[in-house]
Amino acid sequence: MELTRSTEGLQSTLAAANLSEVVMMGCTQEVLDFEPSCMEFLEAMGTPGWVLLGLATIAYLILLAVFYDTVKHVIQHCHVQHKETTAIVLTVYPVLGLCSYLGLLFQKANLFLDAAAQLWFAFCMYQFFTMTLKYFGGETRFVTKTSGLALPWRSPPCCCWPCCIFLCPKETVNKRQIRFVKILVLQHQWVQLVLSIIGLTMWLEGWYVNMSVKPDNAYIYLYIISTVSFSFGLWGFIVGFKASLRQLQEFHYTPKIVTFQLCLVFLRLQTLIVNSILVPTGAIPCLPPLSPRVFANVILNSLLLGQLLILVIVARHYYKLPTPLMVTLSPDGVVEDEKKQVPLKENGNFKGVKVEGAKEGGPLVVQKNGLIEKTTE
Repeated sequence: MELTRSTEGLQSTLAAANLSEVVMMGCTQEVLDFEPSCMEFLEAMGTPGWVLLGLATIAYLILLAVFYDTVKHVIQHCHVQHKETTAIVLTVYPVLGLCSYLGLLFQKANLFLDAAAQLWFAFCMYQFFTMTLKYFGGETRFVTKTSGLALPWRSPPCCCWPCCIFLCPKETVNKRQIRFVKILVLQHQWVQLVLSIIGLTMWLEGWYVNMSVKPDNAYIYLYIISTVSFSFGLWGFIVGFKASLRQLQEFHYTPKIVTFQLCLVFLRLQTLIVNSILVPTGAIPCLPPLSPRVFANVILNSLLLGQLLILVIVARHYYKLPTPLMVTLSPDGVVEDEKKQVPLKENGNFKGVKVEGAKEGGPLVVQKNGLIEKTTE
């Protein structure tokens, strides 16, 4: 027992000595390569580090509470065909938030956490596209509702390149095009999974150094493949949602897609700006023992956690609004299936939607907050 205590005390003394030695070195290559442990990071940050940790903990707990409240409402009130995909899409906020929260504490794990965040977002991106098709009622109804229209293939980031204007499809929407868009979105999550496995394996072997563009480093090659896959996946995703914006306004589709896409902007574009521009140009200072790379991770993870908290609160509002019971508008603005949608009000307040069959004696469905409450013949 006494030997164990002596060993632990010696390890603590050596760790403190090593940290002090790193501080005294100045901004040398050793400092730039130094990846602090959780306790070394908090010790180096001092009181501001503990304050930051406390604020991050409070923010993540609030995020989890808002997420739970939203998913609970979705499970209780959302249409049965929409529940699963909607709940999965909403997990993008707590999962990315968890990766950011852990990334603040465990600097050495940022490579793993970044891979997990990228992979989960790719999965949720496909689920959002699936949710879009379910709002329409499937591929057949999607084609029917967008009849006479062409998919917006000239959308970014690919803009139908290299086909551009001449070979870009001009035919109207059909099932073959919808399935092609699904493949574009679906491939990204599988490519991202394979690249994450390869990247982590190469990292363990010492052949992968994050953000290094040397030709003998696997990072640059995996990054190029990942970027190409992501570009095609995002292209298909944007083509799909741009074709759906007008038809799905009753599902509050625009704010839902905006809150989801902002996760992408904050996750990838923000990281690209900080790591590729601010760090190399010296905009982020080197304060031994913490290198600019460590400070960049702290800034990125703190920003992302705060941004996700705001986005999940906004998303909660729109995902809790009542939506129609599988009734959407055709391109000419006429309600299809010969059904009439009548708002239900009580004391001047909106309570739900009544959908009546046009034929006399047809079924009457009363929907309140997305929940079927009454069906009569």
